[in-house]
Amino acid sequence: MTEAVFAVLFVATGLYAWEGYRLRRRTVERLAVILATGGSDESRAAPRKTIQSFPVRHRYAAPIVGIAVAVFLSLVVRLPFEVSAAAGALFGVMAHLAEEYRGEQQAALIETQLATAIYLMVGSLRAGASLLSAFESALEEVGPPLRPYFQEVAGRIRLGDDPRAAVSDLQVHVPLETFRLFATSLAIHWEVGGSLATTLSTVGRTVRDRIELARRVRAQSVEAHASVGVVLLITYVLGFLMWRTNPDRLNVFLGSSIGTMVVGAVIAMQAVGLIWMSRLNKTAF
Repeated sequence: MTEAVFAVLFVATGLYAWEGYRLRRRTVERLAVILATGGSDESRAAPRKTIQSFPVRHRYAAPIVGIAVAVFLSLVVRLPFEVSAAAGALFGVMAHLAEEYRGEQQAALIETQLATAIYLMVGSLRAGASLLSAFESALEEVGPPLRPYFQEVAGRIRLGDDPRAAVSDLQVHVPLETFRLFATSLAIHWEVGGSLATTLSTVGRTVRDRIELARRVRAQSVEAHASVGVVLLITYVLGFLMWRTNPDRLNVFLGSSIGTMVVGAVIAMQAVGLIWMSRLNKTAF
């Protein structure tokens, strides 16, 4: 009965994570279709995917790591199923947090480059350059990972593609809030006209403010992350010390059904605590 409960919880966690990812992807696709007002019908229905989306996410890494650890501990180390499943869930959560942290670092890098590129474009536009010339001047200063996406936009405009479709597809390739704001502002400008330099100046200031706020939030959350890591480490250090002090009694406890359930529940609660802390420290603005 206990094994079935742990298995159901493990599968339910994976299904919940996959459903959240699917809903986010569908939301981004629908928003891209709504904002892509220009171009042909083919461009509206299916934005071009000539380059890879950024940041590159590995959504399947966490479930694979969790299942692999659970199978290894159960079949090779011969740990009870409850402990193996809970440990697999914990390692899966840690792998998910590591992958999420890597994605956040990549997003912060490309958003910083976008703020710099907007500043360069504003200077070029105020000097009398066209949008294509402004893109090309920004390309000379920015590097990867932003350069390939700006190169595609400039190349499509140079080849005669609708500028509204080109910039609208940018937010599909880079599904970040700052890029949505940038692409939407350019698309709206082509519809209503006005001073593009003034519009981009406001957008650039907003992007820089968002980056600064995100940095402050991350700096404030470092203390909470360190506290959680220390608490987890202390738990296993205390367990090791108890085993070194009286190994026979601890082995008997772990070998009993109650001990196995308690250890599995503690590890599972640690996984839930990590997910909870990550959601509490997540910025949404």
